[in-house]
Amino acid sequence: MIEHSNLIDKSRLKFSKEKILATSLILPSLILVFVTYLYPAIFTFVISFAEYDIIRLNIKKFVQFKNFHYLINNSFFNSAVLRTVYFGLVICLFTTIFSFLIAILLNEKFVGKALLRVMIVLPWAVPSVVSGVLWGQMFHADTGFLNALLYQSGLISEYKIWLADPLIALHIIAVAEIWKAIPFMTLFFLSGLQSLPSESFEAASVDGANVFQRFFYILFPLMFPIVIPLFLIQFVLAMKSFDTIFVLTRGGPGGGTTTLNYFIYQEAFETFNLGRASAAAYVLLIITLAVVLIPSISKKILNFFWGNK
Repeated sequence: MIEHSNLIDKSRLKFSKEKILATSLILPSLILVFVTYLYPAIFTFVISFAEYDIIRLNIKKFVQFKNFHYLINNSFFNSAVLRTVYFGLVICLFTTIFSFLIAILLNEKFVGKALLRVMIVLPWAVPSVVSGVLWGQMFHADTGFLNALLYQSGLISEYKIWLADPLIALHIIAVAEIWKAIPFMTLFFLSGLQSLPSESFEAASVDGANVFQRFFYILFPLMFPIVIPLFLIQFVLAMKSFDTIFVLTRGGPGGGTTTLNYFIYQEAFETFNLGRASAAAYVLLIITLAVVLIPSISKKILNFFWGNK
């Protein structure tokens, strides 16, 4: 019995030492996560209900929901919200389509495949600010490549100021974001395509299925579980777009390219109202979470009604 109790004590001591070692190894990471993520999130949440003195770096007073009430009744903010959702969906939709088609192309065997892969990945390596400058030079009113090409081709009679039109400027920014996002999604789609069983396609081909039938009835259903998460990830990234907007238009003209993320920047660092900026940041978080949770909620609703049937 004494030997048995000694073994138990030794095992407990060994377990406690392992626990202390594990805690000491995890603790630096937990502190880093708290400092960089949790503390800013809590601080931002608190000052979203307050007036914050940016000079003295303290809270003047708590105003409850006045910051949110101001945003809801602000037409410029409401326009920014709608513009952000539209902007994000456009980027996600076209990025998904183009990336999927490019991945299908790269999954085939042809001459120059390795070179094309390198060219596809290059936009991902370009910093966002540099990308914005390049697109700005392309659409420049006086020296832009696009104006010169269209003018020399006889398609336009005079150079156009592309970024002076809010709608055109917003879609130019969307094109720049799509160009930069395509490599990320293409690589994931390509890895997904390469993991699919070739036997299904061979059997369908033997049975007489054409290219479109194999795509819609085999390829797309098998890739659908990969498409949805990538679409949602890209939507989250598109909602946070800032660098390209800052470089190309600074939210103009007339606020026509001001997305919610850029609106937060303006409130925080141009008007120095951190309370409203924090409230807008949580509105952005709510919108993003709502869109991300739509597929899972819809699936549960469909399963509920389908199960009842």
